[in-house]
Amino acid sequence: MNIDKSIRLDRKDYIATETAKDLIVLHHTVGGTAQSTIDYWKSDPARVATAYVVERNGVVYEVFDPKCWAFHLGLKESGGAVDKRSIGIEIAGEGGLTQRDGKLYCFDRVSDRTLFKGDSYDNQTAWRGYRFFSAYTDAQVGAVTELVNQLATQFKIPRQTPANHLDTDDAYRKFQGVIAHFHVRADKSDVHPGFPWQKLVDGCSLTLV
Repeated sequence: MNIDKSIRLDRKDYIATETAKDLIVLHHTVGGTAQSTIDYWKSDPARVATAYVVERNGVVYEVFDPKCWAFHLGLKESGGAVDKRSIGIEIAGEGGLTQRDGKLYCFDRVSDRTLFKGDSYDNQTAWRGYRFFSAYTDAQVGAVTELVNQLATQFKIPRQTPANHLDTDDAYRKFQGVIAHFHVRADKSDVHPGFPWQKLVDGCSLTLV
């Protein structure tokens, strides 16, 4: 697949030490664009980032070598143990949306500036505090599937994913395969229920466990 390496983080923005990988973690950015997310990482001294960001049009940006690592899970008590052995993939999107008077707003703020005008996903019921979310595009889903497939082959990551794609369990911190951020953090909603896991399972020949 074509991967854009034109936007790179500085070495100060991640840990340039190669580590063995056995896990892929899916996120969404809660930001406007891939570029805005990368710019934010560059301004944050905490070295929070993922190796990949997938733009709405399906362009995949590799911002640092996936053999290296950065803090992307927020498991502070773990000392970065899970971050080190995992590869993070961010999907550009606003994430959870707030409904007010028939309109949707992003970033937990109701204002003209945060009025959401894109495609949304309606979960019908609240999940992690939100009923509505910004929808992942077909181009993004296709790119993520292709990227996961490539990384699983390159790093010999087990082709498996939890059968439960809604709940958090501390046991997932030891999982080998493909998970989402919410699997290890009860306060996170990425990736949201609108992500088509079955397409990823089929496209990457993943086993549900």
